Amino acid sequence: MLIIITILMTLVCIYVVLVKRDSTSLLLCALCVSFIVMFVGIIIYISKSGGFSQMQRFYLFLIPKIQMELQYLPVSLDSLGYMVAVGRFTFPIILLTIAINYSMEPVVRRRIKWTKCLLIPTAFWLIFYYPDIFRQVVKGKYVLQVFMIKVGFLWIILCLSAAISLMIREYISITIPFCKRNFKYIMLSYFSMTILYGLYCIQDPAQIYQTYGADYMWIKGISYTTSAMSTLGWVGLTLCGVFFVILGSFSLVGYTQIRTFDEKSDISLKRKFDATNMGATVFVHSIKNQLLSNRVMNKKIGLELAKENPDLDQLRVDCQRVNGLNEGMIDRMEELYNSIKNNSIYLVPMSVKNPIEDAIDKFSEKYPEQEIIVHLKTEETVLADEVHLREAIYNLLANAYEAAAEVEEQKARVELITHSERLYTVIEIRDNGHGLSKEKQNKIFDPFFTSKNTNYNWGMGLYYVKKIVSGHFGTLRIESEENKGTTIFVLLPKFSKNN
Repeated sequence: MLIIITILMTLVCIYVVLVKRDSTSLLLCALCVSFIVMFVGIIIYISKSGGFSQMQRFYLFLIPKIQMELQYLPVSLDSLGYMVAVGRFTFPIILLTIAINYSMEPVVRRRIKWTKCLLIPTAFWLIFYYPDIFRQVVKGKYVLQVFMIKVGFLWIILCLSAAISLMIREYISITIPFCKRNFKYIMLSYFSMTILYGLYCIQDPAQIYQTYGADYMWIKGISYTTSAMSTLGWVGLTLCGVFFVILGSFSLVGYTQIRTFDEKSDISLKRKFDATNMGATVFVHSIKNQLLSNRVMNKKIGLELAKENPDLDQLRVDCQRVNGLNEGMIDRMEELYNSIKNNSIYLVPMSVKNPIEDAIDKFSEKYPEQEIIVHLKTEETVLADEVHLREAIYNLLANAYEAAAEVEEQKARVELITHSERLYTVIEIRDNGHGLSKEKQNKIFDPFFTSKNTNYNWGMGLYYVKKIVSGHFGTLRIESEENKGTTIFVLLPKFSKNN
């Protein structure tokens, strides 16, 4: 079991290091390393101790050859004991640091710099359990040894309890479904490692130091090498261990992939737009399509006017279509121009209500018959460029309405909701349109991509939105299901005057 667990954790650790390089991934890597160091020490110690039945040996080492190789490694008991001590006392501190970094509780955030103080007790325990120092301090002092072991274990329990409590509190405080779902997977990955860690942290490295000494100590009547557990118990322990490690591994890797996908998406978009020095070709092609449509309509009007008795009603319809094509072309040229004319965004503190109200006013000018259902659950302060953010919100509202109107214009429904979500102010825009397939969701923010009639839409609106939200240090999230509508979340960091 321990061999399988250690190999899985090593693979996860390597993958995270290669893919992610931010502070969270480094902490995760450190957690995995502490876990691996502790379990490697335990594995080698158990292999050297022996005394297992064939069935128990199988569940611990899979094959006898692995135990034989580990048994004769030139590693002293002192080194193995200290490996276990290092993993045992660094794991809970790293887990607590991770939980503190995830926590958005104001009390915790104000004191996050104090996290470094946790290094002091950790350093104390690592010094205390250094083999030579440990022996000098507790030699002949059985009561002191028992006391220090109990204090060390209490410190571990307090750190683990605080970390788990902070993560659970954070999970409960999250209100947006997709944020809650993602954080649940993160918690499961950490909790699975914590459960596996907890199976062995109850034992003390003193047992390894004193395996052949008079002061050998059994903790709670068991030791690292006890064989009191039945074969069925070993089987259950193995299956539980493998299950939790696989669950944790997939959760960690899955979360890494989600974050990596977002980052790669940004890089991909940048490259696509840089390549739109090629975009001039697309731009010219789109103008050509619209002008060809105008030519067709003009020819049709000319033929109608050449008749002795022109159909005036038909001429009015055709003229309206020409006018619509011209207006559409002007709007799209303006849209394209706005999206590339200025790469500068000037951020100032303001209520999120300001650009939202401006965007709704602009929407009402274009679609006076359509009402936006607004729920301003928060009016938090954000750092924003009011003009650009207004345009981004307007684009989202217009796209939502056009998607809903395609189903049935009279029943088109567009909602705008604001949320206060931990460190973010979230603008949620919903529609009851056809929804989007997974394939379209992956492309919807690409420049020049559109699922609408390309004579009227050139697909720059949502790319522009993506660019503006990124410029506000925010992020976009889309959730859509075919025939059930689409929801887009704009997550903007809150602004604090105390920062």
